[in-house]
Amino acid sequence: MYRAYRFLPLLILLSASCGTPRATGPAPCLKPSQHELVIRWGTEHDSAGTVEGYELDAKGELYRFSGPKSPEPQREFVMMLEPMTYCSTASDVQAVHLKVLALNVRGIRGRFIDYVNAPSNVYLRAVWNPDLQTFQSRDMRALYDRLMSLVPSDRRFTTP
Repeated sequence: MYRAYRFLPLLILLSASCGTPRATGPAPCLKPSQHELVIRWGTEHDSAGTVEGYELDAKGELYRFSGPKSPEPQREFVMMLEPMTYCSTASDVQAVHLKVLALNVRGIRGRFIDYVNAPSNVYLRAVWNPDLQTFQSRDMRALYDRLMSLVPSDRRFTTP
């Protein structure tokens, strides 16, 4: 009986360290021309010049960032997405951007979703006022909610 308990700490350590390992390369669903794909979403505070957001890279690594608006924000690793989850998310973001095409409705705050593939010169950005629920922003709002469901609740910003 005692011998079985001897291995309990090892089992706990192994189960805690299990999860999705960090990828060494881009997701298998991406074409070579998409290996630098970046998806960003979050909230901009125009009056303060700050941003709170999340970034998903081509490997499926999810980061969060906050602070002054910057082209290269300081990022903090949150988690690694499963390849299937990443692939369906990237596909959905691209599809909704192509469906909506243009959305730029600002307020004091602005929610945004970016789809950036720099090597292919693809820069898609949608911005809307989160205080208004317009017909034009409904697809982006639904996509934003889906993207936020990827972020663990304890790692989310508290912006309403």
